[in-house]
Amino acid sequence: MEIVTDLDKINDTLSKYKGDMAEIWLFDITHTKIALKITSQKYDEIIYLVMGSCRYIKGNFSWKNPQLSISISFNTEHSENEYKIKDNKANFELTCNGGIALTKGIESEFGNSFDNFLTE
Repeated sequence: MEIVTDLDKINDTLSKYKGDMAEIWLFDITHTKIALKITSQKYDEIIYLVMGSCRYIKGNFSWKNPQLSISISFNTEHSENEYKIKDNKANFELTCNGGIALTKGIESEFGNSFDNFLTE
């Protein structure tokens, strides 16, 4: 399993992976912690994008051929970094301020809730 927190590396991995499907897969009861699952029929490995302190979401719960990119900006109103995950083609956007991580591995390496997400 690979875990990446560097924004440039995350965007590079997403661009090279070229997933077939993106889905909102895990979330806590308040929806402030969300994981997007990205899969491809070409690879055995799957990708999860995990975000914390989510504030805004727009779009479908799942869509085909995701073209996700992540950006960071400084929110002067709240004096903190703000991460935006966007897929302009799918009209999807997710904004959070608690950071972002990409995990990549085979499905059996991941749990089915945030309590046991990283099973290694």
